[in-house]
Amino acid sequence: MEVTINQTAPTPSQQIMADAAAEVTITDSADRVITLRKPGAIAKLRFIEAMGESSINPLWVGITSQLMYVAAINGEAVATPRTKNEIEALYQRLDDHGVDAISKALPGKFGIGGGEVSDEAVKKS
Repeated sequence: MEVTINQTAPTPSQQIMADAAAEVTITDSADRVITLRKPGAIAKLRFIEAMGESSINPLWVGITSQLMYVAAINGEAVATPRTKNEIEALYQRLDDHGVDAISKALPGKFGIGGGEVSDEAVKKS
């Protein structure tokens, strides 16, 4: 019996690194091309810090946390927001067209959900 080893298949570590570096490009209903990329650990912490007191509001977190994945809009690089004002500015720039497109694109990508907000979270906020 002959055994063939596929030497081109990535190792689990290589696959994790490739997934982390992967980008997803979407087009929103306003015809803007939005590039999404998984943020690094430090970027996530800084984004949470930028939320300030709003980080305890599950509705706010559910809506805005997906913004940390935005890497570019129409090819123009977007820095991860570092203040609450920057989060709000990016949200306003994306408006409902961009935010809806992002929330539909994220489930199953980067190992995350889509930022869904439960009715219970809305009631508590």
